[in-house]
This record gives sequence, structure tokens and C-alpha cells, in this order.
Amino acid sequence: MSDLTGKVYLLTGGGGAIAGSIADTFAKAGARLALVDRQLEHVEERAKALGGVAFSADLSSFDQVRTLVSQVRQRMDRLDGLIHTVGGFSAGRVVESDPALYDRLFDLNVRTLFYCTRAVLPVLLERNDGFIAGISAGAAWRGAGPGMALYTAAKSAVAAFLRSLDAELKGTNVRVAVVYPMGTVDTPANRRDMPDADPTTWIDPAEIAQTLLYAASRSARGRVLELPVYPPR
Repeated sequence: MSDLTGKVYLLTGGGGAIAGSIADTFAKAGARLALVDRQLEHVEERAKALGGVAFSADLSSFDQVRTLVSQVRQRMDRLDGLIHTVGGFSAGRVVESDPALYDRLFDLNVRTLFYCTRAVLPVLLERNDGFIAGISAGAAWRGAGPGMALYTAAKSAVAAFLRSLDAELKGTNVRVAVVYPMGTVDTPANRRDMPDADPTTWIDPAEIAQTLLYAASRSARGRVLELPVYPPR
């Protein structure tokens, strides 16, 4: 079993279903979680149940993100990594897409990742150890997402950003991982939006959590970077 005892991870989108599975999995491995969401009430109960700490911040503001990282270090004494689950989805053909959707999807998926990474990275480099992970999408892995071109472009930017960061960090002990859910993830929101679908054919969020735990637990002699997670057969 992976042992992350005492390590502190900043988990964004901490009130979400995927983040909930990640938090449970990492806590069982001994990690301490700094759960952040835009609204504190979205993460307070979960943080209390897992022995973590709840924070609120608007991750589209770099000033708020920097303040958040400072608060995490002050209250939890250390910071070992960032697991970024914040993002947004929208489907629609290009010819029908509202131009404002471009800003929304890139702000939610890319801007928040950049701001959080930019704020956390100096801390990890100072210690020469740490872990940064984000969630892309199967459409980005495949290179095309007809009917959801802007979402695919934003999630492709997430993957390219993290792969580029990994290359920049060569020679350090700061590791990077990109997870690609290769299908629909079984969340309450998806069940609500697709009531006629069979959720047993969807990806269990616990599988994404175990994949991230595997990546975070690698030794200095090996690392993983890109991790596609497929639905059940």
C-alpha cells in the first residue's frame, strides 16, 4: 500500500465528486488534504471527516491563489503537491458556439491550472520534491472532439501545459502527471444530466483516485506522466 504519511496536498475543486474520491484515497494513504472550493461550505464537512483543512478561494484570481498557498503552508506547516480537479465542460458545434464560451472554458480549465501551479511550484522547487497533477480528457488524448471542440481545445491545453512543465522540471524531484478519463465519469451531475444512460459503463471516480495515488507514490527511480483511464469493458 502506498504511504504518503504526513504529506500535504492541495486539492482544488475539493467539493466535487472526483475530488471526493481522491481525498478519500489519499487520506487512507496517510496524506493530509487542504481542500479548496469557491464556497467554504462545499468542503468543510468533507475536510472535517478526513482530518483535513477547508479553504475557500477564487482560483481565477492569482492574488487569491497566492494567498491560498500561503494560508495552507501556515496552517498545515508544509505543502507537498497540487492535485487540480477544477474544470468545466460544454458541448456544441463550432458554428453554434457562443464566443463567450471560449473564455469560460479556457478560464476554468487552463487559467486556474496555471495560477495554482505558478503559486505552488516555487514551494516544491525550494524543497526539490513534490507532485503536480491535473485532469485532461479523452478527447484531448485522441486529438479530436467533434461536437465539443472548445472543450477539447481547453483540455488539450491542460495536457500540453503539464507535459511542458514536466520537461522544464528535468533534473528535479518535482513530478508531474496528467490523467485522461477516456469516457464519462460516474458523478451525480452526469447521472442527473444523462438519466437514461447506464452508469455501470462509466468510469468510477475511485479509479482516477487510485491512478493519481500511483503517480504520486513513484520513487526517484521511475515516474509516470500520462495516464489514460478507460471505462469498464
